[in-house]
Amino acid sequence: MTGDGQYYVEFVRNGLQHGASSWHERRLLGPLIVRALPLDPLLGFQVLTLASLTVTALLTWRATMSLLAIPLLLGTWVVAPNLREYALVDPLAWAFVAAVWLATVRQQWLLAAALAAVGVLAKEIVLLAAVAAAVAAWRTTKPWRPVAVAAPALATVVLLTLLFPGSGTDATAYVLKWVRDGLGSLGPARAVYLVFASYAALWLLLPSGWRRLPPHLQRAAAVYIAAGVALPFVGSPERMEEAIFPVLISAALAATRDWHPALVAALALGNILFVARVGGDARLPTPLAWSGLALACGLVGLSLLRDRWPFPRSAPQRLPGQPSVSAPPPP
Repeated sequence: MTGDGQYYVEFVRNGLQHGASSWHERRLLGPLIVRALPLDPLLGFQVLTLASLTVTALLTWRATMSLLAIPLLLGTWVVAPNLREYALVDPLAWAFVAAVWLATVRQQWLLAAALAAVGVLAKEIVLLAAVAAAVAAWRTTKPWRPVAVAAPALATVVLLTLLFPGSGTDATAYVLKWVRDGLGSLGPARAVYLVFASYAALWLLLPSGWRRLPPHLQRAAAVYIAAGVALPFVGSPERMEEAIFPVLISAALAATRDWHPALVAALALGNILFVARVGGDARLPTPLAWSGLALACGLVGLSLLRDRWPFPRSAPQRLPGQPSVSAPPPP
């Protein structure tokens, strides 16, 4: 066990005392759940990780109303690295992010606010989901609603910071140190590669997919995309980009809604092979992994030329919040 996982395990074994840093101590929910389980903390975190990733996949499916969301999610950095290092709190946070996204899709703003307020107890990054939901909730007729959606999660983060101060409050020093030592040691080319590897071919579908999202989800997606640009400056690029998975999956399904399902499945399989090898250290031949990436990127590239070489098409899949293509025009 390496990385932060060992610190969370020791945090539980020490009775939730003497965390490695104030940041670790604030992420209480996962350790509390593991401590309540009748299992050794290491095994408890493994159970929590598997359960959280399962919930994340199911909620992502419900948000997109497409079973293809599950294999697409498996082909991202959200799954493979967290299965490799399974004592982190991140998977539990992603379950809350997926739940807030589902509430945002359904425009259930009070539910989104409540879920985010609890989710930041798993990890503070869930605040990003709250902000995205708040922006999605904005309407000129109800300018107060975004504040009501984001405020509970923000208040919880502030309260946790007051309860667990310490060195973790010096965010500026941390960011400067990471940019100098972390990103500086990676170099620009390596950092860009890691960002790309987090979603591989799905990045290429983001522009066209975003345009096909309903307006309130476009606003929420804009928040995630802006965060995706900034997140590598506060932590490992590939791990930080995990937080924006709802947008990448939703945009990918929107962009491929007129593809044959078998082609979407092939795209997901190509991504899975690549991410499992480079992110999960799976024992796959390196040429196979890169061939998977080439397949996925090739399918996306061909889709951009579909006017000249059209794919076999299936019936368009309607995303939540979008009108039916067969609906009669308004009078």
